[in-house]
Order: sequence, then C-alpha cells, then structure tokens
Amino acid sequence: MSAAGGGPAGGGPLAGRRVLLPRIKNKDALAAGLRAAGAEVEAVEVTRARPGPAGPRARAAADLTAGAYAWLIVSSPRALDHVDLTGLPATTGLAVVGEATARRVTRALGRRADLVGAGSSAALIDLEPLSAGPAPGATGAARRILLPGSALRGTTLIDGLTAAGWAVDEVPAYTMEPVALSDLPGGFVGRWSTGAFDAVVLTAGSSSRALAGLAGTPPSSTRVAALGRPTAAAAGEAGFVVDVVASSPTPPGVRAAVVDALSSRPRRTPFSAREDEPHE
Repeated sequence: MSAAGGGPAGGGPLAGRRVLLPRIKNKDALAAGLRAAGAEVEAVEVTRARPGPAGPRARAAADLTAGAYAWLIVSSPRALDHVDLTGLPATTGLAVVGEATARRVTRALGRRADLVGAGSSAALIDLEPLSAGPAPGATGAARRILLPGSALRGTTLIDGLTAAGWAVDEVPAYTMEPVALSDLPGGFVGRWSTGAFDAVVLTAGSSSRALAGLAGTPPSSTRVAALGRPTAAAAGEAGFVVDVVASSPTPPGVRAAVVDALSSRPRRTPFSAREDEPHE
C-alpha cells in the first residue's frame, strides 16, 4: 500500500482541513493526533528502508554479544529491523531516542533503556553518564559505543559523543530511498501540485527530498510544517518554504504546528540544522 487515509474524527481546530503525511507507519501517533483535531489525513509512502551492507551489520551484532561496547544507542526503531541486537549483555548500557523507540526496544530486547533522549538523538549528549564521557584512562570496550542507524543520519550526536571522549562505531544499518514514481497513489502528483492539501507535515529530511523529487514542491496555498529544525533545513534545500517547525516531535507539538501554519499569519522562515535528525 502506498497511501492510507482517514476522515476527521469530528470537530476540532483542523476540521475540514486536508493534511498530507508523507510516510506510512503502523499505529502512527502523529496521524492519529491530527485526525483527533478534525483533519482528514492522507498518508503516502514516499521512501522505503533498504538494509545497509551485510558485513558491518553482522560484525556489530557479534561484537555487541561479545561485550565489546560500554553502550548501545538505538536512535530509531528501524535499527532493530536490520541489526540483531538481541545479544545485548546486561553489563552494556542501553540508550534510546524517544519514548516510542524505548517501548519498541523493551519489547524486542526484554529490557528497559537506561537513558531515553527526548525529541532527537542530540538530546542524549546532555544526559549523564554519556555527557561525562568514559572513565579517565578507560580503554577498549570501556570507551566504545555502538550506534547502528540510518546511513543518512546527521553528525551532531557522533560529534558530541566523540568530543566527550567516546569511541563511536557508527554502523549504517539501513538507508532510506525514494519509492518509484509508479508506486505513488494514482492522481497524487496532480492533486499535490494543484493544492489539494491544506498542509503537509514533513517528518524527515529523506522523505522531504523524496517528495520534492517525485512530485515537486507544493503551491503556496499548501502550508508546510516540519518535525524539527534539521528536517526544516533539509526541506529548504529541497525547495520547500517552511511555515513552521513543531516545538516538539510529538502529536501535540505537530498538531499545534499545523494549526499555526494554517493561521492567517504563518511564519515562512529559513531554518538551519542545529541538532540531529529526529528519529524515523
């Protein structure tokens, strides 16, 4: 399926508004939040995940099981689909990004995270003991961190951890690539280009670039909300004019951003990336 839609749940600040969400996600809380606010949400898949090279993924799993890392960081639930992390030793710290990722990790690994960063993976940099770095004089496993994730991730988290003294093994577990034009719903490109959507919520740089490449950027009548500043920056580079950035990558934050974007005085402002990409 390339598209999923749903009518409004009733009245609300977005009643009668049609919103595009360029992703399809099982039990998508963002879509549910917009529908609860009255919006008619159409979800369209514009990217798909492709596994990274098999060798690095297999080595990462084996090293993790052997106790070669002080910490495992899971910044996206997708990492669990492409790297076997079930050998995580009890002595290895577990850090994740976002409550949704934390719940998925608990189900998959049977263990609660030691640290949960809110919003984006950059939030982990400020949490102890990661922020404090390894113990003075630590060598080998005591200073190594395993970070499986998207090959398209930003560098903020890695740079911050490295600056704190950690040795980070970044593993490209997967990458996001655009779907084929023929995989889009029939008539979608025409509806998009003629302003059939009142707003679009851009959730990641990869899907923003894919949407622009497949269907172009929308007319000015379609307001643009971005999930975070890195997404806004990537969207701007792809040709979008962003009206508003969500205050947080949560259903309430996104709902408020769409309401703001559809207000009479939207903010059409360029943004620069100052933190790592929100997890996909």
